[in-house]
Parts: sequence; structure tokens; C-alpha cells
Amino acid sequence: MKRGMIIGIVVVIIFAIVLGVYIFNFGEEPEPTPLPSDSDCALEGEQFSEVFTNEYPDTCCEGLTEWASGFDTSISIGDECYDSGMVSGSPVGTCINCGNGVCEDIESVCNCPEDCSAQDSRYESVDDFCGDYVGVNTGLVTMCKEDPRDLPLCDLCEWE
Repeated sequence: MKRGMIIGIVVVIIFAIVLGVYIFNFGEEPEPTPLPSDSDCALEGEQFSEVFTNEYPDTCCEGLTEWASGFDTSISIGDECYDSGMVSGSPVGTCINCGNGVCEDIESVCNCPEDCSAQDSRYESVDDFCGDYVGVNTGLVTMCKEDPRDLPLCDLCEWE
């Protein structure tokens, strides 16, 4: 009789432990922690998102420019900015201080022409750009060879 009672108590204890572990590991996920009230906006160089508002502020602080860095696939050549036609897909942007007369590291002719010039471009000239891309197997080369989509960028080089 005692033996049966001890086995019953052990089974109940094991069941309670298993049930507790299950509920702890597979219960409802807690709500994400909201941003502190002093983080209502993103500072220069910080990210923002209108989609992921629990992870990032949804706007830049006053005086900063919202750059959709997650979607921007443009290429700067000299003092021109060209749409690459490539698709990107992150709904997270970066706040930049465009218009302060300084071309910061994350600024370019494409996202801040007020501050940046040809020497700040990714490529100094069309020859530099074409030398880097022609003959290289990249999505841009394939796209320009097979389906240029009337992109001015595709007209810059002789694609082999």
C-alpha cells in the first residue's frame, strides 16, 4: 500500500514538472518591450522603421533626413545617381544629417546631393564603374544584358 502511494506521488510530481516545463517553454510569447519614452525618434546614424515600431523609433529626430537605406540600391557615379533597378527589401531606414555641408560616411550623391559631390561617389567616373562591372557575374550585369528595362545605368557600358 505504501509503495503504491509513493509511486502515485512520484507520478504526480513528474507530471507537474513536465506540465510546468511545457507551459514555460511553449506558452504565449511576451509582448515586446516598448521603446523608452525618450527614444521617440532616431538620432543621426540610427535606424528607424514604420513597420518594426517595437524595435526602432518610427521617425528621425527633428532636423534629420529619413533615408530608406533598406530599399536603396542606387549607384553613384561622379556627381550622378543611377537607379540600379535591383530589388531590396528591408523596411528599415537610417537617419542622416543631410544639409549640414559635410558628407558623412553614410551619405552619398544619391541620398544627400546637398553635402556630397563627385569625389564622394562610389565610382569617380563611368570608366571606373564599367571596369568594375563588365565581365563580372552579378545581378546587375545579367539584368543589363538580358533585360535593360530602359535604365540609364545599363546604357553606360558595353556589356559583353
